[in-house]
Amino acid sequence: MDNILRLFSQDNTGAALRQYFEDTDLSAESVGHISNFIVESLQAHGTSYNGSEYGSDCLLLVRAILRASPEEVEGQNRRSQVLKGSISWLIQAGDGGSGKSGGGGANTAPLDEVAGKLVNILIDAGQSFEQESLVQSVYTVTDAVRNQRHPHAQMFTLFSRLLVIAASAESVLLPDTSEEISGVEFRDIILDRICTAPWNHLSVLPLATALADVEMESKQLEMAIMKIMKQFKQVDATDLPVLIYNLLLLSSKGHQRLVLRGTLEFFDRLDAGGAMAESLRSDNPKGAARLPFSELSAIESNVILYFSFAVKQDQELGTELLKHMKSGKTAYLSSFSLACLMTMARIHRFVDNVMDYLKSSILSTFRDLERMQREPWVLNFQGMSPVPILEMFCEIIKKIPFGLEQLTPSIVQCGVYIMDSMAPSSPWKTSDKDVTKKLTPKTPNELGCELGAMILAETFKTQVSARTEILDHIMSRIVTKSTSTVFFLQLLETIVKDSSEALEEHLQRIKESLDYLSFLSLATAVRLMAAVKDVAKLNRSFRDSLILILRKALFSKALESRQVALSGFLLLLGPSSKPQLRLRSGSSRLSSHQSLETDIPAYSMEILGMLRRCLGQQGEVRLSLYLGLMELVETAPILNPIIFEILQAHFVHFYDQTGVRLSPLKLEECVANSKNGGEPMFVEPLHYLMSGLVRSLIGLQKLKRRASLTHDEIHADEHQVAECHRDMDRILLGLERAGLEDFELDKTSDFNMATNIGARNNMYATLLTGCYESAIEYMVLKQQSYVESSVAHGKSVASERRGTSDRDLYSAKMTPGSSELILHLFGKMRKLHDIVKEKVVMPRAKKLGPLGESSVLGLECVTRLMEFMFAEQSDGGWPDEEAQRLKANDDFVCYVSTVVHMLLSKLHTSTEVLRDSEYDYSRRLSSVLVREFLVSERPDGPKAVAAGVKGKDKNKSLLMVGIEALTAGLMTIQRFYAVEPSSNVAGTTTPKSLQSRKVVSGFLAATLPQVNGGHRQDQQAAEVVAWTTSRTIQCDIDGLAAAYIQYLQGLFLLFVNETIPLLKEAAGLLGMIQILSKYLSRTDECAADVGEAVDGPVQTLSKASSTPSSDFMATRTNQLDQLIHWLVKLCRDQAIDDAILTKTLLSMMLQLEQECNHPQANANLLLPSDNHNEAESSTSGRLAVAGGGVGSLGFGSVTASSVTTHCPEAATRLRLAADVLLTYGMNYGGPNVPSLRDLPERIPLGPEADEDIVRLIQLKREIGVDAQFAVVTLRTSGAVTEVLLQQVERSLEGLEWALSKLRFCGLMSGSEGWSIKQSTNDDRPQQRAESSSQQAHASHHRVIQNVNKKSLQEFETEVCWRVEICVWVLVRIAQSCINQLSSEHLIRVLQRCYKVLTALTKYYLSPLSVAPLNLFASPSSSSSTSNGNASSSITSHGQRKTAAGNGVIRLPHGFLRVTQVAGMELSKHLYSFLSYFQMLDVEQKARAQERGGGGHKGSKKTGGGDKGKEPTQDGAAPKSVTGRVDNPTGGGSVKSRQKAKILRESKLIPTLIYGVEQYERFVIQLSKKAKVNLTQFMRRSTARDFRIQIQRLGDLGLEDQYDEDRQQLLMQRQEQQQQQQQHQQEDDGDVHMMSDDHEIDVVSRTNPRHLCLSLFYQACMYTFPIQICIFVCT
Repeated sequence: MDNILRLFSQDNTGAALRQYFEDTDLSAESVGHISNFIVESLQAHGTSYNGSEYGSDCLLLVRAILRASPEEVEGQNRRSQVLKGSISWLIQAGDGGSGKSGGGGANTAPLDEVAGKLVNILIDAGQSFEQESLVQSVYTVTDAVRNQRHPHAQMFTLFSRLLVIAASAESVLLPDTSEEISGVEFRDIILDRICTAPWNHLSVLPLATALADVEMESKQLEMAIMKIMKQFKQVDATDLPVLIYNLLLLSSKGHQRLVLRGTLEFFDRLDAGGAMAESLRSDNPKGAARLPFSELSAIESNVILYFSFAVKQDQELGTELLKHMKSGKTAYLSSFSLACLMTMARIHRFVDNVMDYLKSSILSTFRDLERMQREPWVLNFQGMSPVPILEMFCEIIKKIPFGLEQLTPSIVQCGVYIMDSMAPSSPWKTSDKDVTKKLTPKTPNELGCELGAMILAETFKTQVSARTEILDHIMSRIVTKSTSTVFFLQLLETIVKDSSEALEEHLQRIKESLDYLSFLSLATAVRLMAAVKDVAKLNRSFRDSLILILRKALFSKALESRQVALSGFLLLLGPSSKPQLRLRSGSSRLSSHQSLETDIPAYSMEILGMLRRCLGQQGEVRLSLYLGLMELVETAPILNPIIFEILQAHFVHFYDQTGVRLSPLKLEECVANSKNGGEPMFVEPLHYLMSGLVRSLIGLQKLKRRASLTHDEIHADEHQVAECHRDMDRILLGLERAGLEDFELDKTSDFNMATNIGARNNMYATLLTGCYESAIEYMVLKQQSYVESSVAHGKSVASERRGTSDRDLYSAKMTPGSSELILHLFGKMRKLHDIVKEKVVMPRAKKLGPLGESSVLGLECVTRLMEFMFAEQSDGGWPDEEAQRLKANDDFVCYVSTVVHMLLSKLHTSTEVLRDSEYDYSRRLSSVLVREFLVSERPDGPKAVAAGVKGKDKNKSLLMVGIEALTAGLMTIQRFYAVEPSSNVAGTTTPKSLQSRKVVSGFLAATLPQVNGGHRQDQQAAEVVAWTTSRTIQCDIDGLAAAYIQYLQGLFLLFVNETIPLLKEAAGLLGMIQILSKYLSRTDECAADVGEAVDGPVQTLSKASSTPSSDFMATRTNQLDQLIHWLVKLCRDQAIDDAILTKTLLSMMLQLEQECNHPQANANLLLPSDNHNEAESSTSGRLAVAGGGVGSLGFGSVTASSVTTHCPEAATRLRLAADVLLTYGMNYGGPNVPSLRDLPERIPLGPEADEDIVRLIQLKREIGVDAQFAVVTLRTSGAVTEVLLQQVERSLEGLEWALSKLRFCGLMSGSEGWSIKQSTNDDRPQQRAESSSQQAHASHHRVIQNVNKKSLQEFETEVCWRVEICVWVLVRIAQSCINQLSSEHLIRVLQRCYKVLTALTKYYLSPLSVAPLNLFASPSSSSSTSNGNASSSITSHGQRKTAAGNGVIRLPHGFLRVTQVAGMELSKHLYSFLSYFQMLDVEQKARAQERGGGGHKGSKKTGGGDKGKEPTQDGAAPKSVTGRVDNPTGGGSVKSRQKAKILRESKLIPTLIYGVEQYERFVIQLSKKAKVNLTQFMRRSTARDFRIQIQRLGDLGLEDQYDEDRQQLLMQRQEQQQQQQQHQQEDDGDVHMMSDDHEIDVVSRTNPRHLCLSLFYQACMYTFPIQICIFVCT
C-alpha cells in the first residue's frame, strides 16, 4: 500500500504506477489479490478517517489504482477488482456494524464519510467499468438483499447507478449463462428479484431511496411501491417519515393514490389500537406499533410535515388525496387523513376544496347517523358504524403539542367554516326561536354546527395561540347578526363554563361586544348575557361595565332595549350555574345553596333599586319584570323581602283601600284609553302583579320558618306584611261580593275584538280571570300547613321510603269555609269565561280555549290543591268535608286538571333547566293523577271519571285530561333525565347517567299505579312497597317500567271492552305505554319477571286472550319482547272498530317490532290452524307449473310463507296485508272466477287446469279465507292500509340508503378501527356528556361494541330479504279493493319500490368500489378478528363479481328470489291495480257530475269497500279508458284544489310506468352479464296508450256482426298457416303482430272490415299500442 501511494504521489498522472502494475501483474492470481487488498485496507483503516490519515490513504489507494488502470483489457481487470473489493467491503461494513450505517458508537460518522467518498469515486468511474463487472456487481448486491444482509446505506446509491448504466446497454450477458438479453430486460429481472425477496428492516430506507433513481415501468413501479409500503411495520419508527417522503417523491412517476392509500391505512391502524395495531407488530423492537402515544404522535407530526412539503412541491399529490377521500365518501375519514387535509388547507389552492369536502362529509356523517337511529338493524354488519368525527378532531387537537402546531389555524378555520356554512339559511328572525325548537330532532345541519362549536371549544381550552382568534370570530358573528349566532353563543357559553380561567385575560374583547347589547335582538342579547353571567358574578370590573351598559339601555326609548336591560339585571340576580352543576353531580342541596343564603351580593341591592324604575314603563316590560321576580322568589329566596316591598308598594295603586267601590280592583287603571274610548292597550298586567305578590308573601313565611338564620339576612317589615295580609283578605271579600256587572263584564257587554270597547272588555276579562286565580292561589297557599322537605330528599324519597308514601309527608288542611270561597270565586270565573267564549268574535275564526289553558296558577298551588282534594283517607278516618266539597264540583276538578296539564306541558316544552322543586312538584302531581285517574279498583275509578262531566269541551273527557297530564309528566322526566335501557349501559355507566337512573327510578316508583292503590285485593300494601323499594335501590328501571306497563295493559282492555268504549282514553294509554317502553330492556340476560315474587305487585290482566302465552314467558325473554307479544296478541284477538285507535295501536306495534329479539314467538301466534305445512309443500310443488319453469333455478317455494320462515319478523306485516286483502276483496276477477271461499281445496290436475284458478287456490292455501287480526275490519281497513304503506315506505327509504352505503362498507376500516379503540381504551376521557350529538355517538359506539359484526355477504342477503318482504306486502295490497286515497299512496310507494329494485339491480350490475389494500394484515395470525372477517368478506365479494376472471357475474340466491317475486307477482298485479285505480277515478267523476258539478263537498270521500267488489262480481273488464285525467266539469270553472289534484294524478301513473321500465332495462342488462335468464320472470308490459270498451259494441249494433267476422277471421288464419307450412313464405301485405303468447296475421288489402274488427278485438283483449292500429287502419 505504501509503495502504491508513494508512486502515485510522485506521478499524479499514474504512469509510474501503471508501469508498476504491468511489472507485477504477470498472472491472473496477482490481479485477483487487488480486491482482497482493498478490502483489507478498508477494514483496517476505513473507520479512522477523522482520527488519522489512514482513512484518506484508503480512498487515495482506490483512486490511484483506478487512475493507473487504463480502459484496455489489462486495466479493466484491475478496475473490476477495485469495484468488487469496494462492494465487498460495503456489504461487510453494514453487516458488521451495530448501527444503521454499519459502524458502532463513535466510529459511525467516520465510516459513513469514508463510504460516501468511496461511492462517489466509484460512481465517477462507473461508465469505465466493463459490462461483465457491472452485471456481476449488481447481482452481488441483489443476492445480499435477498439474503437479508444489511449493506452500508451508500451501497444502494452505487447500486442504483450501476443498474442504470447496465439498463442503458443494448445487450447484457447474464453471469454463469450464455444468454444475452437487453439492458431493460436485465433491469426488470433485478427489480423483480429485489421486490420478491424479504428485506432487512435496516435496508428499507436506503433501498427505497435508491429505487427512486431507477427508471421503471408502471407495473414495476407499482410492485416496488407495494413492497416498500409492506415494510412500514418492519422499519424503525424514526425512519418512517423519511421513508414516506421518499415514497411520495417516487410516486411523482406514478401511482400517487396508491402511496396515499397505503400510508393512510397504516396510520389508521396505528391510531385504532387494539387488534388492528397488533397486526402491525413485528420483530423489530423499534417498530411504530410499539411506541407510546407521545412518540407516535411525534412520528405522525413529522410525516405530516413531509407530506405538506411534498404537496407544495407537487400539487397533484394534494389533488389525488382529495380524489381518494371523495371516492370513499366518509369511509376513509380518520384522524390522520383529517390532519393531512388540515395541512393541505394551509395551501391557498386547496382551501376551498378541502373545506367543501369536510362540510359535505360531516353532513353525510350526521345524515348516516340519523338513518342508523331509524334503521338499527344495519349496525349488526361490518362497515355500518357511525363515523366518530368529533373524536377524530379531538385526537388531532390532542396531538398538536407534539409537533402539529401548524394545524391550529386550519382547525380554527374549519370549525368556523362548518358553523357558518351549516347554519340555517333562513332570515335572522328565525334564529331567535324559543326553546320548543329543541324538542324536535336536530337536523344534520344543526348537529354540524354543534360539532364546529365543540371543535373550537376544545381548541380554545388547549391552544393558547388560538384563543384570541376564536373570540374574535364569536364577537363578530354576534355583532353582525349572522345566521350562526345561536351556535356561536353556545360556544361562548361552553368556553365560560369549561375554560373560565383561560378567558380572564381576554375579557376586554368581550367587554367591547357588550356595547352592542341594546342593538341586538332580545333573544340574542339574553343568550349573550346568560353566557357571560358567571364571569360577571366573579369579575367586578366586568360586572360594573355590564351594569353600566344595562342601566343606559333601561332608559332607552326602544322597548326592546328596555327588555334587554331587564333580562340582564334578572340574570345577574339569579343563581350561578356552577352550583347547579355541582348539585347535579351529587352534592347536597344545602351546600349548593349555602352561598346563596349566607352571602347577598352588594350589587343586588343596586340592581333591585333600578328595577323599581321598570314599574313605570310599558306593560310588556312590567310583565317581564313580574315573571322574572316570581322566578327569583323560587331560585333566590333570600331576596324575597326586597321583592315583596317592591311589589306591595306598587300593588296599592290598583285596589280600593277605602272600601267605597263595588269592585275592589281598579281595572281601568290597568288599561290605557279605557275611559275615553280610544284604542286600548295593556299598561299593567295586574293578574301577574297580584300572583307575584302572593308568591312573595308566602315565600316570606317559608323564609321565616327556616331554622338556620344568619345575621346578614334581610328581614321584611312585619307591620307591612301583616297589612298586606289584611289587604288581600279585603280583596278576597270584595271579589266574592262583587258581581260581574260591577266590572262592566256582564252578558250585555260588548266583546267584539273589532271595536275598542270590545277589545277593552276582553282585556278586563283577562285581568279579572287572572285576579280570581291569584285569589284562589292565595287561599290555597296561605291556609295549607306545609312541612317543607328538601328537594334532594324528594328525589330519593322512593328509595328511602319505609312503608310511607308522598301523601304522608304533607299535611293538607283548610279552614272551614275556605272551599266555599274558592268555589264561589271559581263560579264567577267560569261564568265570565262562558260569557266571553259565547260572545267574543276572534280574528280568523279562532276559538277561545278551555278554562285554565292560560292560567297564572303556579306549580306549588296546583300541587297542594290536588293533594288536598284527592288526599287518601286513613283507615277508619272521616273524609275532609272541605276536600269533599271541592272534589264534588266536577267543573272545578276539570279546571284544576287542565291547569295541571298546561303546567306540565310547559315544563316539557318551554323550560331549559328543570329545577329540583319543579321535579318534586311533577312527581307529586303525577302520583296524585295516577291514584285518581288510573287506579280502577275503586267505585270512583277511571270508569266513573270518564262518565263524569266533560265541561264545555265535549271532545275531551276529564279522564283524557288526566291521562294527557300524566303523559306530559313522563315526557318531562324523559327529556331532562335521559337514560338508556339496562342492556345498553352495562360497563359504560357515567356519574351523570347513574344520577339520571336514580331520579327516573324514584319517579317511577312514586307514580307506580300498584303503589298508589292499584294492587290486587289479595296483595298487601307492605309487600308492594317492599318490592318497589328494592327495585328503586337497585335502580331497576326495567322492572318498574314493566310493572307500570302491565297495569296500563289491563286498564287498556278495561277501556276498550266497556259498553261505550273509551277509545280516546285508550289511545292516551297507548301513548304512555310507548313512552315507558323506552325504559325496557332490549336483551334477554336481564329479563327479570316483574311478577316473579309470589303474587307480585303486577296486576293480572283481565282478558286471557291478551296475556303472553306460557311457552313464550318460559323463554325468559326481555320485557320489550313481552310487550310486543302482548300487542300482537291484542291485535289478533281484540276487535277495535275505531280507525284512529287501530292506527295508533298498529303503528306502535310495527315500530317496536323492529327491536324484537324473538320474532318467532310472534310469528307462531299467526300460524293458521289447518295443515299449514301440507299447503306449503303443495304450493311449492305447483308453483313451477304455474310459473313457467321457475324451478329450473332451484328456488323452490317463492311465496310469502317462505319469507316468514326465514324472516319471522315479517309475519305480522304480511298477515296484516293478507287480512286487508280478505277484508276488502280482490280488485280483479270475472264471472267465471269464484271467490276464495268457493274455491276447491285441491289443485285440479291435467292440462285443462286454468292458471288463474291455480294461483287463486295457492293464494287461498297461503292466506286462508278468514282474517286473523280482529282489528282489521271494514271500517279500520283504510287505517290499516295506511299504516302498512307508511311502514313499507319507511323500510324502502332505509333500504335505498343501505344500498347506497353497501358498496362502501368494505372501505370502513377507519371507523371500525375507532370502534375497536373505543372498546379497548377504557381510560379514554369522555368529551362533555351534556352534548346531544356526543351522546348519540357514544350510544352507538356502545351498541357496536356489544354486537358481533356480520359479513358483507350477510348484509347483502339481509337487504334482499327485506326488499322481498316489502314487495310481498305491496303485492297483497295491490290485489285489494282499497279506496282512492290509499290507492294514490300505494302508487307513490310502488314508485319508490321500483326505485329500490333498480338500485339493487344496478348494485349487482356495477363493480364494487376499491377495497382496502390490507398490506399490513399478519399472515401468521390465526385469530379471526372482526377486521379479518371484513377483509375476507371483501375478497369473496369481489370473486362474486368476476368469477374466474371471465366477467360473468354471480348472482346470490336472495337477489334471484327478489327478481322472481317482482316480475311474476308485483308486475302482474300492478297493471290490474292501475286499471282498478282508473275505474275509481271515473266513478268519482261520474258521481260528481250527477250531483251537479265536481266541486261538491260530498265528492271528497270514496268508499273503497263497496266499489271494490264490482269488478269481481260482474266480471267485466276495468272501465277505465285512459290513465290521463281530464276536466271533470267539461268546461266549468275548476277550483285550484281540483287543478292540483288533476296535475298530481296525471303524474302518478306515468312516473310509475317509467320506474318499471327502468327496472326491466337493468334486469335485461344483468341477464346478459350474469348468463342467467332473468327475463323469464318478467311479465310483458301492457301498453296503456288506449283501451276500447268492448261492452259498447252492443250499443252500436256490432256485437253479432263482430262474432261472425271473428269466426271468418279464424278460418282464414288456419288456411294461411297451412299455406305457410307448404311454401315457407309470407304474403307481401301481411302484418304480423304479437301480444303475450298469441299471434294473428292480418291481410290488409283483402278485407279491411275484418282488419278493423280484429284490431278492436286485439285492443280489447291484449291492449295493442294505438300507433299500430292507426297505421294499419289508414
